[in-house]
Amino acid sequence: YLKSSVIPADTAAIIRVLAMLPSFQVEEMIINKAAAVLPQCRLHHLNCIATALVKGNHHDQLHWQNSSELCAKLLQKLNDCGFERIQKANNLNLLLEELTHVNGEWFEEVLNEETMAMCQHLIDQITWANVLPLSSFLKKTNHRCPALFDRIASVTVENIDKIHPSEIYFILFLFSALNYDNEEFFKSCIQHLISNLSYFEIYHLVLLGHVLAVAGYFPPVLITTIFDVSFLSKLDAQLKVLPDALKQRVCSQLMKLNRAVCLECPEFHIPWFHEQYCQRVFHKSNGRISPLRQHVHRMLTEILGGSQYSRISVLTPYYYEIDFECVLDENKKPLSYMAQNIPLDDVGAVHWRQGIEDEGRRALPPGAQRIALEFLDSRAFSKDYSRHLKGEHAVKKRHLEMLGYRVVQIPHFEWNSMVLSTKGEQLEYLRHQLYGIQ
Repeated sequence: YLKSSVIPADTAAIIRVLAMLPSFQVEEMIINKAAAVLPQCRLHHLNCIATALVKGNHHDQLHWQNSSELCAKLLQKLNDCGFERIQKANNLNLLLEELTHVNGEWFEEVLNEETMAMCQHLIDQITWANVLPLSSFLKKTNHRCPALFDRIASVTVENIDKIHPSEIYFILFLFSALNYDNEEFFKSCIQHLISNLSYFEIYHLVLLGHVLAVAGYFPPVLITTIFDVSFLSKLDAQLKVLPDALKQRVCSQLMKLNRAVCLECPEFHIPWFHEQYCQRVFHKSNGRISPLRQHVHRMLTEILGGSQYSRISVLTPYYYEIDFECVLDENKKPLSYMAQNIPLDDVGAVHWRQGIEDEGRRALPPGAQRIALEFLDSRAFSKDYSRHLKGEHAVKKRHLEMLGYRVVQIPHFEWNSMVLSTKGEQLEYLRHQLYGIQ
């Protein structure tokens, strides 16, 4: 069928399926067939073919040694066709339609920047009818583009009565997740949604409350509605019939909303009622320490003068997990945890969860400061050149500071850079983070 097919969509689908077979070998006919249809392929079809080839290469399923030169030429032609298709785009709606099902390594590495540039070029075509698919694309790619975000905000505010409340929620989700604040936009959306809460399912209100809390907004009407006894009873009943994945998401976000309200809005007098829930979640989680954490813990031991001066993988009040914790007195001398010490030789095997009410939470001496040291991987940042800290991680920093920590966040792109390629450079970097000018 592949030999006779002339339909790009069919050719792309067949190649994608064939690449999943464990004994599949790339024949010259298949490469030539794919190359012949590339100029007619939409982005989704190009993505299918590229993903299949890359996936097969990773799993050594395509036997590249037999046709490496042909495959390399095919991938280059794929890239060229993708670039050409994006560069010729002159209609934002059609471009977004093509981008709906496009994702994966090939698109992210080859076409993402070109696509963002084209979206900015077509920025005047953003309307109330396409803000949702554009927001979905930006959220999927984790790309934080101020020009596009501001245009989405202005179009949404100007046409807010034309956009369904559930779509407004998703646009808010984009801004919240990528930590982009536009006060006029948020306030206009909140005012509109508060007048239309009846459009939302019970559990949707929890998701909405969490999205707004991450952005730093706590509408009193919404908060008091969610934390009303009758509302929570209805939510419990609804959770029983939701799919497991959605149920877990709603429960997790209710906990995070409860935590945020307790820390940021004490005037609401909402109690913290997720202690047992958090204990259950953490007891189920994997308590082993990663090699990176063990490596850094040894460095902290060297810097501070002993393993008794730091703790690894600590739970804070309200159940934030932090990579490392230490305490410096007013003269920046480390204070010992004494009995809280974990032998370094066993650190990879212990169940490291610390009790919330343990001695480490006692009042500190005057002038002393508790320090939270956090390592942030690529998931904590937007994927554009700004590498902006995303909403959840910004909230965690804000809340840890409210709990009395000085928060030191170490981005992966700094720790893994050539500048810190030796142990000595890493030690000096950590010293500066702990003792340097604040």
